[in-house]
Amino acid sequence: MSQHTIKLIQQNLLGYGVFITALFIISIYLSTALAIIISVVMGLLWLLTFQFQKLPAVFKDSSVATWALLLYLCFILGFSYGDVPSEEAFSMLRKYRELFFIPLLSCFFTNERYRLWAWKAFILASVLTLLGSYLMDFGIMDMFRHKTFTLKSRITHSIFIAFFMFFCAHKAFDNNKHTKWYLALLLFGIYNLFFLVDGRTGQLVFMVLAPLLAVQRFGKKGLLVSMSLLIVLLALYFSYLDKSIRIHEGLDNTRAYINHKPEKRPTSMGLRYKFWENSLKLVTEKPWLGHGTGSFSQEYQRVTGAHLDNIKNPHNEFLLIAVQFGLLGFLVYSGFLFSQYYCSKTLPDSEKWLAQGLLLTLIITSLFNSPFLDHTEGHWFAVMIALCFAPNISRSKLV
Repeated sequence: MSQHTIKLIQQNLLGYGVFITALFIISIYLSTALAIIISVVMGLLWLLTFQFQKLPAVFKDSSVATWALLLYLCFILGFSYGDVPSEEAFSMLRKYRELFFIPLLSCFFTNERYRLWAWKAFILASVLTLLGSYLMDFGIMDMFRHKTFTLKSRITHSIFIAFFMFFCAHKAFDNNKHTKWYLALLLFGIYNLFFLVDGRTGQLVFMVLAPLLAVQRFGKKGLLVSMSLLIVLLALYFSYLDKSIRIHEGLDNTRAYINHKPEKRPTSMGLRYKFWENSLKLVTEKPWLGHGTGSFSQEYQRVTGAHLDNIKNPHNEFLLIAVQFGLLGFLVYSGFLFSQYYCSKTLPDSEKWLAQGLLLTLIITSLFNSPFLDHTEGHWFAVMIALCFAPNISRSKLV
């Protein structure tokens, strides 16, 4: 087979790759099984089209991709120490493969056509997620295993919708021909987030992203106005609406924990505080390199004396990484986050604003969950990070 024929095949595959990438993004929202299958196809496409040849340029021009790979290398390094069965360590390594997807997908997103279709797929998937939630609420579509008017879990759904509201608000401010549609989606999304699904993580993400958007668009005055408006609306929401009950529960759990008062019944927020407290004990035992890859569950049972196989993570990405890899892992994850902030400052305003919103979403999510451990959130963040931070490299230099 001639070199010309090989290049022609690669170009045709890359043409189809645009649609495969878009389908991959949509599948993350809708089907775990489909997302796994298409991720394998994406990997094969990356190899067959020699996209891996772009990696040196991607690492050179994107510190985000570099830090993502360094974080994944921590999981590989963690194999060399620790006292856990190899299958547990391998399972953890496999779950965090999304970190490698960041440089992999960045190779595709150096192509502007891939970027454009990826954003379209993000919008379509977000709209389908909202639509599915409302159809469940209306009784037109059956609820799935989560029983919360969501296609995925309440936490996952709320995170996705919160960031999509941030995206829609920015697009509405752009005063383009679709402004009315984005405003309508913004209103439907806010109602869904606070009155239908009420996922606390997503609600918190939205409450942090709203002031960020005001600062990005209007500076300090915008921050003052947005904070004042947010305080008034939240006061009304907390005082007069039953839908705020889960936030009240979270605040009560926090006060009970601070005052060392026993809870009447176990709650998700109360359990989180115990997870965090016991995880910190594990970190202090081995502060430098941690207990090794996949060690959390075993070490948590040891330090608590409880045989609870379902405790796989402390619902905090920082602590999960610190338990396994100590200060080294914590610093690498912090470097991964800071690299996103640093790179965002080099982007045009419209791209910078979305990148910073995504970073803030990841930070808030990491405080209360382990996003890269979870399949859906991990794949979503990997795709969105690659989409926001992939370098604009001339394709002619790389193919």
